[in-house]
Amino acid sequence: MSRRRVPSEGTVTVAFPAAVGRERHAMARFEDDPLIAGLVELGDQLPFNRHLGVEVVALEAGRCTTRLRADDRLANHLGGVHAIAELAPVELAGAMAASTRLRGLLERGYVPVVRDLSARYEAAATGELTATATVPEGVEEAVEEALAAGYRPRAIADVEVTDAQGTLVATAQLTFVYLEVAGNDPS
Repeated sequence: MSRRRVPSEGTVTVAFPAAVGRERHAMARFEDDPLIAGLVELGDQLPFNRHLGVEVVALEAGRCTTRLRADDRLANHLGGVHAIAELAPVELAGAMAASTRLRGLLERGYVPVVRDLSARYEAAATGELTATATVPEGVEEAVEEALAAGYRPRAIADVEVTDAQGTLVATAQLTFVYLEVAGNDPS
């Protein structure tokens, strides 16, 4: 697998209209921030996300919103969204929020991997779901301290999942550990 180094530039907020299909991720739309473009493209390319219908709706530094389209294939025995399917947009939103907050790690060849995930189901989930993840400012300093001390850097993302009516259906917290990719090719 080849890796591209992402130039460090300013961060912009990108929001996608719901009616637009996968074409919305054309690289030309993200000329202002190659990191955002690369992350959205990566999210779209992950086979599991494509299979389930998870997509990025909005992305900015430390915050990401993803959507899981309504699909009868994702139903549980009660006709709602299966609990495990609910976690797919949670994981993508968390990874994107953490990665935009810690873009310097990505630029140095680190990738996020879920270490811990805890979820609390608040209400029955039905139809289209939206997951919004946040990673607070200030985590960058803790990450640099961890690296300097020889530890793997970590970031925590808090996520809320709502249904089409805006009802909170789940909350989650993910801990990402950042692993350095061996043989990172800076080109």
